[in-house]
Amino acid sequence: MTSRAASLPPDEASRRFVVNVGSSLVYAVLNTGIMFWYIPFLLKHLGVAAYGMVPLTSAFVMFAAIVCEGVNGAIYRNLAIDLNRGDLSAAQRTFNSAVILTIAVSCFLLIPIVPLVWLFPQLFEVPPDLERATRFLIAGSFFTALIFIIGSPFDASSLITHRFDVRNAVRSAVALSKVGIVALCFHVWPASLVHVGLGVIASALLGLGGCVIAWRRLTPQLRLQLGAVDLHRFRPLLNFGVWSAVNTAGMLLLMQVDLLMVNALFGPTMTGRYGALLAFAVLIHTLAEVVVPIFNPAIMARYAIDDFTGLRWLLQSAIGLLAFGLALPVGLLCGLGRPLLSLWLGPDFAELDALLAILVAHLAVNLAGRPLAYLLSAHNKVKQQGLVTLALGVVNIVLAVTLALWAKWGVLGIAAATAIVWTLKNTLFLPVYAARVLGLVWWAFLPRLAGGAAAVLVVALAGRALTAMWSPLDWIGLAAMAGAISAVYAITLLALVIRPDDRRLISRLIFRRTHG
Repeated sequence: MTSRAASLPPDEASRRFVVNVGSSLVYAVLNTGIMFWYIPFLLKHLGVAAYGMVPLTSAFVMFAAIVCEGVNGAIYRNLAIDLNRGDLSAAQRTFNSAVILTIAVSCFLLIPIVPLVWLFPQLFEVPPDLERATRFLIAGSFFTALIFIIGSPFDASSLITHRFDVRNAVRSAVALSKVGIVALCFHVWPASLVHVGLGVIASALLGLGGCVIAWRRLTPQLRLQLGAVDLHRFRPLLNFGVWSAVNTAGMLLLMQVDLLMVNALFGPTMTGRYGALLAFAVLIHTLAEVVVPIFNPAIMARYAIDDFTGLRWLLQSAIGLLAFGLALPVGLLCGLGRPLLSLWLGPDFAELDALLAILVAHLAVNLAGRPLAYLLSAHNKVKQQGLVTLALGVVNIVLAVTLALWAKWGVLGIAAATAIVWTLKNTLFLPVYAARVLGLVWWAFLPRLAGGAAAVLVVALAGRALTAMWSPLDWIGLAAMAGAISAVYAITLLALVIRPDDRRLISRLIFRRTHG
């Protein structure tokens, strides 16, 4: 195969839009169904305090995700540029160097992981009778992180070839196997956190196998060749990876440290209650994953061929569509949170509707800006982004403790700090810096983000007003209320908000036209 044949058409993501979004929708629906079943299932069989160890260990292991995302971002960027430019020889060197690098990094991470697993019950509030099971669970979670790192070079194939259908099939199998193994173990033996750990480990191995199979099928031109390892490739991979990791560290301080602080300040029971509500934030992230990652290959492809006009057009429309699209589910959760929590987890959780609103209200704006982060990665502008994000992550911790203890807001203060600081980053820094990189006016992306925030407020107020007049007593009533709000919102959006550029983007993606 020639190097030119190995390159990918710049608008491949656009031509595969329908299949990719369709598979992502299926994955999002599957994840939503699993979430609504799995969390009450664990709460019922384990209890609130024991269940709290599940999201707590996941949040703690997120430090390994700093390395995961740094390595993954570096591999994807360099490999995508090599293939989009048709340089198969360079792609071979990048791929094989990345494989060796990920194995070395995983081995190095074992040094801090072993003592952290042992000391975890001493670092956090863990019920005494759950210490051994919790250690096993966190060991399994760390194992999953290492498997993710090792699988990064293989996982990049489905992204670069824009085969999100294959990627989502693997992720769906992983999600089903994780909960399926736990359900089977709970059926055969008394429920234990050990079974949750077994599900995590088995699903990680299944995911690695799926990534390897996808790599062999989608990118046969990329082969494992020890002779293709290029020591000179380590430096650009590590350089980009380090600053990408710094950015990820800041994001984790913004997005993941809240549950750790809840455990430290308010104990395991509140950790379980807070962790259950965090699932809705994860749900919104999952919905964003339906579309957001599809723009990444398109952005990278346009950057590789210096199509900066196409980049500006794509980003402005993408941000608007994401902001207004996410505003509906976010607004519904804010407006209908009390009856939703009462029906799903029981009346005891209904009083946490304000906490739910704080956890999700900012997500429409903050997730809509993600394509701008892809732009900065393409331009290798991750250093500045990483430093700002890390600094704001530290600010988030200080503000969270201040609001929770000094201002006496309790857990609401921890959630509010995350919402405030993350929104500041994605309104005052990210869009302004991205506009500067593209040579646009500093406020170029802000109107669409502001529109998304306004849409969240309108939908939330509509939900609050309806529930004040008539509180739904069952799922059918709640669904009817949400459906009515959604219908009015969709009609208004199509008639008054969606711009000609947005319609053109949707049309070109769906009908597989390319942007010239």
